[in-house]
Amino acid sequence: MAAPPAMAQPAPGVATGSSAPSCTLTAFRMRSDFESPLNDTTDWAGATNEALAVNADQPFRLRLELEAEGPAGQPRRFWLQYRHNGGAWTDLQAADFPYPLVTPPISVVANGEYTPGEATLDLLPGSRAPFHAGAGIVAEAATPSWTGGSAHGEWEWPLVVRRFSDHAHTNDTGDTYELRAAEAFGTCSSAVVPTLTVTVPDGLLGGTFVETPGPIGPWQARNGDLYFLMEPAETSNMLMVVKSSDGGRSWREVDGGHRPATGDLEGFAATLAGDTVHMLHQTSEAVFHHAFRTSDHPTAPDTWAVRDEQLAAPEEPPIQVAALAARPDGSLLGVYGTPTHIELRIRDAGGRWSDATVIDPDSDALLSGPMLATGKDGAVHLAYTDRRGNAWYRTIGHDGLPGPRQHVADGLGRAETDVGSILPLVYLPATDTLMVIYRLANGALRERRSVGGAPLGGPRVVTDRVVIQGAVDSDQTAADAIALDGRAQVLFVDADSGSLFHAATGDDGEWGPATLQVDDIDGQWVRGRPVRRADGSLVYGHVYDAGSNGGSGLNRYGEVEPGAPGAE
Repeated sequence: MAAPPAMAQPAPGVATGSSAPSCTLTAFRMRSDFESPLNDTTDWAGATNEALAVNADQPFRLRLELEAEGPAGQPRRFWLQYRHNGGAWTDLQAADFPYPLVTPPISVVANGEYTPGEATLDLLPGSRAPFHAGAGIVAEAATPSWTGGSAHGEWEWPLVVRRFSDHAHTNDTGDTYELRAAEAFGTCSSAVVPTLTVTVPDGLLGGTFVETPGPIGPWQARNGDLYFLMEPAETSNMLMVVKSSDGGRSWREVDGGHRPATGDLEGFAATLAGDTVHMLHQTSEAVFHHAFRTSDHPTAPDTWAVRDEQLAAPEEPPIQVAALAARPDGSLLGVYGTPTHIELRIRDAGGRWSDATVIDPDSDALLSGPMLATGKDGAVHLAYTDRRGNAWYRTIGHDGLPGPRQHVADGLGRAETDVGSILPLVYLPATDTLMVIYRLANGALRERRSVGGAPLGGPRVVTDRVVIQGAVDSDQTAADAIALDGRAQVLFVDADSGSLFHAATGDDGEWGPATLQVDDIDGQWVRGRPVRRADGSLVYGHVYDAGSNGGSGLNRYGEVEPGAPGAE
């Protein structure tokens, strides 16, 4: 990232006499294709000086023509300033997309279609002064040095406007960004004012994922509202609840002024209990409980109910992990990591947390990767991994005590990135069936199930495709699993293509072939829940990362109709 050069004296807008260099922004035009050659003469998004809409979280290119007065040979560098919705003028920074070092609302980004400083041709018709070539800009806030004197030049800037940026700054549809040019001698006057009007595409959440293999939504209220848990940017670790009231087309943060103060969103779990989304959050120092009231709440809808309630302070585990389940009696079961084991605590309906129960206290293997699901009559199912490549399963009784453990599988990955090799547990209430779906070290997904409390049956093939593991330092499988309309459903990211696939069990309980859902992405995350559409049909509503590489801006909402064919 490069900031504009230090402002020389005099300050912008201050005249210094007739010999002071000056500049005027005389024309602009937007590209229709971010990957066009620098001096393409036909690939324009609109007419010269035509203000156009730009999609949030989608880089674009803007070409500017500047006419200058001043002595030839004097080095000059220009940069852009912006104002958002008529606010104060601010220097525009360089910060790449989707993975920056800081995440501003709008910034200059990289572009691989031309070399930094590549010379421009005279394409825009605003100035009649002699032409002295400007340059294409790549990931720099200011232009290369220009010595054109009394002449005009053209510069092309790759830019992006972000949906969410640092400190949860939000760009909404209809927001405007006016641009102007500046240099060390002052701000350039503007014969025309480039104005960008923001459009947030349908289904775009933006932001970045909370790092957890467990469920984080979208949770659905009875009136159809959807809620998802996320962060505004990789560089701004703030817990947000975003809401959609139109079936996932548009999303906005709710009660952002009262977010929890705790960041470091790595070990994280959530569950919906009635009108409240409960969250368990393990940081390096402690374990916290947060809770958010959905629009179903009768007196305080769409508000934070519990923030930063500390329930434990174990020594820091190798990987922060958490799992959470709600029982019908109003209690919660929470599991989190310690340096060598996982611990269980129970929050009763009155809000009191129990003392910790250590899971497998006699085990000498490093335990991690817990998953929880509530089953019949409030019994809770627990599965977890160890660093020797094993997966384990047991139930937690009504008394809060763990039952006998069962060995699910060996052959899981043993690296730190493999601790989250178990997908969210699937419970089918009609048949009292619990499914443990897990990723083997070779990337394939397998499943074992317990029916009616019986011991686990033999392994079944979910897919033999290689599923991504540990994408962008996430220590988990890039896959998700839910129960929907009596069947198990899985979404996963194929390691070879980066595409999103779906698999499900049929009427016979066997897994069908995986079908392509979304291609032409570099997928890295996916999380979903059952969602009922306005017409009453049930779908697999999900949010996936379309290739942010650990950055932000590529979270999108999608739906899978059970039994529907995949993408072509």
